[in-house]
Order: sequence, then structure tokens, then C-alpha cells
Amino acid sequence: MSKLFMYGTSLEGIEQLMVLVPNFQPRRSGIVINNYFNCKGGVIDCNCNVINVSNRCNDCGYIHSGILFDMDKVGYKDLVRECFGKIKSYSLRGRLKLLTNNFKGELFLNNAHKERFYNELHKQNIDINDIPPKYIATLFLLTTDDMLWKALENSVKPNGFDFSHVHLKQISTDGYAIYQTAKTISTGKECIRINEIADEDLINDITFKAIINSALITRYGADVFLITK
Repeated sequence: MSKLFMYGTSLEGIEQLMVLVPNFQPRRSGIVINNYFNCKGGVIDCNCNVINVSNRCNDCGYIHSGILFDMDKVGYKDLVRECFGKIKSYSLRGRLKLLTNNFKGELFLNNAHKERFYNELHKQNIDINDIPPKYIATLFLLTTDDMLWKALENSVKPNGFDFSHVHLKQISTDGYAIYQTAKTISTGKECIRINEIADEDLINDITFKAIINSALITRYGADVFLITK
């Protein structure tokens, strides 16, 4: 007998997530997010376990096209298709289609998110073009929500992020998903998986947008902020 009361129902996924919070340990199946975003064929072609800040995978030798594309010709949908096109997940593709169709030329969730992000860059006196993509992507995630940012602001360091003394209180389920994605990108450890991100019962559309956009930043760098279509 399953230990889950909602086993076999539409609420099973939510109950699994609630059991795992706050540690949010990965499930035993699915595509690992930090592998897929950085290699040409995802986990099928590459065994790299760490986010690459140089756009080159040391295992498969693939050089990402993030710094090579023509900004006047490439759009948001093109980047999403290249980044996630090899993943065979009906639920993920459905969510990505809805996301790209609703893209209005802005990666940030709202003006407050954008302000928190750039205020932190200004506070540290750093240029967005002078820092690694994974740093940008992690900061992008941590500044999505004011409550989450207040809980994690002190984890931001000039040379990276220190999650060892983070104490999350009153953070929503979606906040945990954002936090675990940020940890995945920053540390390279498997904290969240693609199949969890694709599950709309676990992660809402706003959080999904933030996670997908952080993946684009990780893979293509600061140039994605210039995408307008």
C-alpha cells in the first residue's frame, strides 16, 4: 500500500511535493535539468554534471550558439525550440507552446522583478556582460519574488552564491521550486528535474516562465535580454 493518501488520483503529484518540502529531493526518474541545458544532446549524448559558464562542454565538445546568433533574426520561440526541442515530453511541449505564444518581449516577470535584479547588479557594481551566465540566471531566479529575495538576499556573494545558511520560512511551493532551480544552476547538483517543471499541478505558469527563462540565460548568456519578439 502506498504511503500517499492521494495515490492514483490527480492530486498525487501535489502530495508528493508537499511531503518533500522543504528539501525538495529529486524524483527517481526524469531528465536532469543541469545536464540538459548545457549539452547538444542532453543527457543522451553527454555526461556533464555541471553548468558550463564558457558555453563549451568538456565532455562532448559542443559549443553553444548563444554568442553567435543574429539578434535581428532569432526570436524567443527559436531559442526555446533549440534549448528544449530534444525533450520528448508532451506536457512540457504544451506548456512551452503556451509560453512562447504569450511572449511580449520581456524575460522578467514584472517591473518589480526587473528592478530587484538590476539593483543588485548596481549594488555590486558589476556589468551584466562581465559575469558568467549561470550567475546571471541564478540572480534572475532569486529576484523573482520579494519574499523569496528577502530570504535569500544574503546568499549572494561577488564570486557566487552561498546556500549553506539559508533558512526558508513561509515560502510557497512555487518559491521552493524557484529556490531549487537556482541551486541546480548555481551548484550543478540535481535539485529539480524537467518532469517536475513540466507538471502544471506542481508549478504554476509564472514560476514556469521564470524557470524556462533562467535556462535560456544559463545556456545563451546575457544576450537573451535583447530578445524582443
